[in-house]
Amino acid sequence: MIPTYKIEDFPSIKAIENLFKLERFEELCWPKNLEWPHKHNFYQLIWLTEGAFTHTIDYHDIAVQTDTLLITSPGQIHLLNSPEKVKGYSISFTEQFLLAHHTQESVFELTFLDESLATPYLCLDENARKELKAIIDPIIEELNRGQKAPIIINALLFALLNRIQRLMAKAKPAVTDSFQVVVYKKFKKLVEQYYKEESDLAFYAGRLSISSNYLNKIIKNVTGKTAGLMIRGRGLIEAKRMLVYCNLSIGEISDLLGFKDFSYFSRHFKKQEGFTPAGYRKLMHKKYISK
Repeated sequence: MIPTYKIEDFPSIKAIENLFKLERFEELCWPKNLEWPHKHNFYQLIWLTEGAFTHTIDYHDIAVQTDTLLITSPGQIHLLNSPEKVKGYSISFTEQFLLAHHTQESVFELTFLDESLATPYLCLDENARKELKAIIDPIIEELNRGQKAPIIINALLFALLNRIQRLMAKAKPAVTDSFQVVVYKKFKKLVEQYYKEESDLAFYAGRLSISSNYLNKIIKNVTGKTAGLMIRGRGLIEAKRMLVYCNLSIGEISDLLGFKDFSYFSRHFKKQEGFTPAGYRKLMHKKYISK
């Protein structure tokens, strides 16, 4: 099984309880017997200021260079290749910390936090680096105080995340209609909760008190994908994880993920990944397990 680490598994004096921490990446205290790959139950931003490595997130390899911001969301399987050779900043925080002083809707508008599979990194130019450092430095200053003020750090973190959201929007123009963004985020939360049991779009539309057509229109406007594709895509991500790290048969995985038709599961998987489930399992075992 893939281990899931909590913030407190990475000891630090530069932290707010088990809710937030900011460290120089090269000074991180790693858990004893840290296993790679692994998951977090918190968000993590890594700003690489020196060096390069490969970041593998849900089995997609990304070559990361200096002045890149990595974004990892809770539950994602990730692997850093040779992280000891780089320098930068590591910022970790929980959703609970964000919600302590901000509404759920305002957190929903930080869409980049939950789009880290599609866009898991951001390349920073000189202006972007100055913008982010102008907020990170005061956070570090507050964390170095004998009596830290969580409300100040929370406000600075929220400002930092909104700056990143704006930078992301420049790199990839985003939908500015806040209502649509909030609906999209609520839909994503519902999909995360029910994707194994519910594939019918009407179920999600009903929970959001809008029509299926309107929901699909909003999701397509925000993401460029249909709502149905997002539901199936979440199941596909879980299928890939289970194929690599579970000993269940492919038929059992298909059943657990709500695919009533095994042949449809196989066809859908091959169409998206270019491999049959069995072929993907063999390839990933060779690449990540048999080392």
